Amino acid sequence: MQLNDPNFDKSTFTKKLETIVYSMFVLPLAFFSYAFLERETRGELRSVFYENPDIMFHAIMAAGIGYILMRTVTTWKKDALKVLSGVPELDLKLIKLRKAIIYRNLMWSFGAAIGAFGLYEKGDMVYALVFSLFLILITANRPSTKYFVKFFGLKGEEKKWMED
Repeated sequence: MQLNDPNFDKSTFTKKLETIVYSMFVLPLAFFSYAFLERETRGELRSVFYENPDIMFHAIMAAGIGYILMRTVTTWKKDALKVLSGVPELDLKLIKLRKAIIYRNLMWSFGAAIGAFGLYEKGDMVYALVFSLFLILITANRPSTKYFVKFFGLKGEEKKWMED
Protein backbone atom coordinates (compact mmCIF):
# COMPACT_ATOMS: atom_id res chain seq x y z
CA MET A 1 0.00 0.00 0.00
CA GLN A 2 1.29 3.41 -0.95
CA LEU A 3 0.60 6.62 0.94
CA ASN A 4 1.91 10.07 0.12
CA ASP A 5 1.48 11.23 3.73
CA PRO A 6 1.80 8.51 6.38
CA ASN A 7 0.02 10.81 8.86
CA PHE A 8 -3.06 11.22 6.67
CA ASP A 9 -6.13 11.10 8.92
CA LYS A 10 -8.84 9.41 6.89
CA SER A 11 -11.38 9.76 9.67
CA THR A 12 -11.07 13.55 9.80
CA PHE A 13 -11.09 13.70 6.02
CA THR A 14 -14.31 11.70 5.71
CA LYS A 15 -16.04 13.60 8.54
CA LYS A 16 -15.22 16.98 6.95
CA LEU A 17 -16.38 15.78 3.55
CA GLU A 18 -19.56 14.34 5.02
CA THR A 19 -20.24 17.66 6.77
CA ILE A 20 -19.87 19.53 3.48
CA VAL A 21 -22.19 17.09 1.71
CA TYR A 22 -24.94 17.38 4.30
CA SER A 23 -24.51 21.16 4.57
CA MET A 24 -25.29 21.49 0.86
CA PHE A 25 -28.55 19.64 1.45
CA VAL A 26 -29.81 21.98 4.20
CA LEU A 27 -31.31 24.61 1.88
CA PRO A 28 -33.24 22.17 -0.33
CA LEU A 29 -34.49 20.39 2.80
CA ALA A 30 -35.66 23.66 4.36
CA PHE A 31 -37.34 24.73 1.11
CA PHE A 32 -39.03 21.35 0.74
CA SER A 33 -40.31 21.52 4.33
CA TYR A 34 -41.66 25.02 3.74
CA ALA A 35 -43.29 24.05 0.42
CA PHE A 36 -44.87 20.93 1.86
CA LEU A 37 -46.25 22.68 4.93
CA GLU A 38 -47.47 25.65 2.87
CA ARG A 39 -49.34 23.44 0.41
CA GLU A 40 -50.67 21.20 3.17
CA THR A 41 -52.10 24.14 5.15
CA ARG A 42 -53.90 25.40 2.08
CA GLY A 43 -55.10 21.89 1.19
CA GLU A 44 -53.43 22.09 -2.22
CA LEU A 45 -51.36 18.90 -2.22
CA ARG A 46 -52.31 16.77 -5.20
CA SER A 47 -51.62 13.06 -5.30
CA VAL A 48 -52.75 12.68 -8.93
CA PHE A 49 -50.09 13.83 -11.35
CA TYR A 50 -52.06 13.75 -14.59
CA GLU A 51 -55.08 15.90 -13.65
CA ASN A 52 -54.72 19.28 -15.35
CA PRO A 53 -50.98 18.89 -15.92
CA ASP A 54 -48.80 21.80 -17.00
CA ILE A 55 -46.93 19.85 -19.67
CA MET A 56 -44.26 22.49 -20.31
CA PHE A 57 -43.46 22.88 -16.60
CA HIS A 58 -43.27 19.13 -16.01
CA ALA A 59 -41.17 18.61 -19.16
CA ILE A 60 -38.63 21.20 -18.06
CA MET A 61 -38.49 19.73 -14.57
CA ALA A 62 -38.10 16.20 -16.00
CA ALA A 63 -35.31 17.38 -18.29
CA GLY A 64 -33.44 18.92 -15.34
CA ILE A 65 -33.89 15.84 -13.20
CA GLY A 66 -32.89 13.56 -16.08
CA TYR A 67 -29.75 15.59 -16.78
CA ILE A 68 -28.68 15.49 -13.14
CA LEU A 69 -29.25 11.74 -12.88
CA MET A 70 -27.43 11.01 -16.14
CA ARG A 71 -24.48 13.18 -15.15
CA THR A 72 -24.11 11.80 -11.64
CA VAL A 73 -25.29 8.20 -11.76
CA THR A 74 -24.48 6.72 -15.16
CA THR A 75 -20.95 7.96 -15.85
CA TRP A 76 -19.64 9.62 -12.70
CA LYS A 77 -17.89 6.63 -11.09
CA LYS A 78 -16.33 5.44 -14.33
CA ASP A 79 -15.00 8.92 -15.11
CA ALA A 80 -13.68 9.43 -11.57
CA LEU A 81 -11.87 6.08 -11.54
CA LYS A 82 -10.42 6.80 -14.97
CA VAL A 83 -8.95 10.10 -13.77
CA LEU A 84 -7.56 8.48 -10.62
CA SER A 85 -6.11 5.42 -12.35
CA GLY A 86 -2.65 6.98 -12.60
CA VAL A 87 -2.45 7.84 -8.89
CA PRO A 88 -0.99 4.95 -6.84
CA GLU A 89 -1.21 6.61 -3.40
CA LEU A 90 -4.53 5.97 -1.66
CA ASP A 91 -4.50 9.20 0.34
CA LEU A 92 -3.97 11.26 -2.83
CA LYS A 93 -6.82 9.40 -4.50
CA LEU A 94 -9.10 10.40 -1.64
CA ILE A 95 -7.98 14.02 -1.77
CA LYS A 96 -8.40 14.21 -5.56
CA LEU A 97 -11.83 12.58 -5.35
CA ARG A 98 -13.02 15.22 -2.88
CA LYS A 99 -13.99 17.83 -5.50
CA ALA A 100 -15.81 15.26 -7.61
CA ILE A 101 -17.83 14.09 -4.60
CA ILE A 102 -18.70 17.66 -3.68
CA TYR A 103 -19.75 18.37 -7.28
CA ARG A 104 -21.90 15.23 -7.46
CA ASN A 105 -23.63 16.00 -4.18
CA LEU A 106 -24.11 19.63 -5.18
CA MET A 107 -25.89 18.36 -8.29
CA TRP A 108 -28.02 16.02 -6.16
CA SER A 109 -28.86 18.91 -3.84
CA PHE A 110 -29.87 20.92 -6.90
CA GLY A 111 -32.05 17.97 -7.97
CA ALA A 112 -33.65 17.94 -4.52
CA ALA A 113 -34.27 21.68 -4.90
CA ILE A 114 -36.00 20.98 -8.23
CA GLY A 115 -38.26 18.53 -6.41
CA ALA A 116 -38.98 21.09 -3.69
CA PHE A 117 -39.69 23.80 -6.27
CA GLY A 118 -42.04 21.51 -8.19
CA LEU A 119 -43.93 20.77 -5.00
CA TYR A 120 -44.05 24.46 -4.12
CA GLU A 121 -45.18 25.56 -7.57
CA LYS A 122 -47.69 22.83 -8.50
CA GLY A 123 -48.39 20.91 -5.29
CA ASP A 124 -47.97 17.57 -7.07
CA MET A 125 -46.76 14.84 -4.74
CA VAL A 126 -44.66 13.35 -7.56
CA TYR A 127 -42.16 16.07 -6.68
CA ALA A 128 -42.02 14.75 -3.14
CA LEU A 129 -40.91 11.46 -4.72
CA VAL A 130 -38.26 13.32 -6.72
CA PHE A 131 -37.03 14.98 -3.54
CA SER A 132 -36.98 11.59 -1.79
CA LEU A 133 -34.99 10.06 -4.65
CA PHE A 134 -32.25 12.64 -4.23
CA LEU A 135 -32.37 12.31 -0.45
CA ILE A 136 -31.77 8.57 -0.84
CA LEU A 137 -28.93 9.13 -3.32
CA ILE A 138 -27.21 11.59 -0.99
CA THR A 139 -27.61 9.37 2.05
CA ALA A 140 -26.69 6.08 0.37
CA ASN A 141 -23.54 7.56 -1.19
CA ARG A 142 -22.31 9.60 1.74
CA PRO A 143 -18.53 9.64 1.99
CA SER A 144 -17.45 7.13 4.61
CA THR A 145 -14.64 4.64 4.95
CA LYS A 146 -16.95 1.79 3.87
CA TYR A 147 -18.05 3.82 0.85
CA PHE A 148 -14.44 4.35 -0.24
CA VAL A 149 -13.58 0.66 0.26
CA LYS A 150 -16.46 -0.26 -2.03
CA PHE A 151 -15.82 2.59 -4.50
CA PHE A 152 -12.16 1.71 -5.06
CA GLY A 153 -12.68 -2.04 -4.64
CA LEU A 154 -10.02 -2.14 -1.95
CA LYS A 155 -8.68 -5.45 -0.70
CA GLY A 156 -6.07 -6.66 1.72
CA GLU A 157 -3.82 -4.09 3.35
CA GLU A 158 -5.55 -1.07 1.78
CA LYS A 159 -8.97 -2.25 2.96
CA LYS A 160 -7.67 -2.87 6.47
CA TRP A 161 -6.03 0.58 6.60
CA MET A 162 -9.19 2.25 5.40
CA GLU A 163 -11.47 0.42 7.85
CA ASP A 164 -9.21 0.93 10.93
